Amino acid sequence: MDLNTILSQLETANEEDIEKLLQQYNREVSRGFKLCQSVLTVLGKQVQPSCQKTCLETLRILSRDKRVLGPVATREGMLILGGMARLRAGQEEGDNQNSSQDCTQSEEEERVVVEALKCLCNVVYNSPAAQQVSVDVQLAHGLCASLRTARSWHHEVGLFTLRLLFLLSALLPDVRVVLRREWHAVRLLTEVLEHTLDLRWVGPYEAARPDPQALPLPAEDNERAMEALKALFNLTLSEEDDHQFRLIAAILRHLLMLKTETEEKTEEAHRWESDPRGTSSPAMLPCCVAFSLWRRVFMSDVI
Repeated sequence: MDLNTILSQLETANEEDIEKLLQQYNREVSRGFKLCQSVLTVLGKQVQPSCQKTCLETLRILSRDKRVLGPVATREGMLILGGMARLRAGQEEGDNQNSSQDCTQSEEEERVVVEALKCLCNVVYNSPAAQQVSVDVQLAHGLCASLRTARSWHHEVGLFTLRLLFLLSALLPDVRVVLRREWHAVRLLTEVLEHTLDLRWVGPYEAARPDPQALPLPAEDNERAMEALKALFNLTLSEEDDHQFRLIAAILRHLLMLKTETEEKTEEAHRWESDPRGTSSPAMLPCCVAFSLWRRVFMSDVI
């Protein structure tokens, strides 16, 4: 039963009806909780990728409901999802091997990774308990290890890896510090942007102008670039690294000269130029990071 329906009926119901309504609500929540637990139990077993994908699709739908996330927002639950997403925290030495394994995975196995990343995005966003567990299991460290293999990403794997990193860096201030200082996330995200935008350097802080005859930036590349910029926005607000700021500013200048496949996407990427004050809207975070970075670089030159 929809919560709004229950609330509206509670206002006018008598005691007997109130009791029945709440009992029905409790049963429905309990069923969702139990289903979440059962799906997670299946995922903890050795099952085929097709079954894993279906379980994760179900879990993704369930993860939109904050009331049933208890079984997932545990160390065991987050480790299961992290494993399905191929996030291997603390295993940097095996990055090259992991990358080659990911390159040879089947289409079904790749869908498992994507669905697991989507689940993690929902769970982290909706559950403070899961956010804390993600710190304990060093989920962000696994994401940074994944950033090192960005050149081999398929689109959705990269997109939701970057989105999960954005969510963790937005919701957990302590993680932002560790991402910057210990796991070099700013440099890694900068490298992701360089690769995604096919950027070529002609000077220490100057990127070559895009070829006027070049094809527009593909929509998928544009999506990943925006997610990377959103994460950079979170990580660079208080960072004291002029070298990294200048590199990012040069990349942003390059981005402003690019055209994407549609005028709408091009406007989205360039929108900060017409609204330099930025906004708190997630869609406008690239604008905020662009303005803050450019202002930081140019003010440092003036002063």
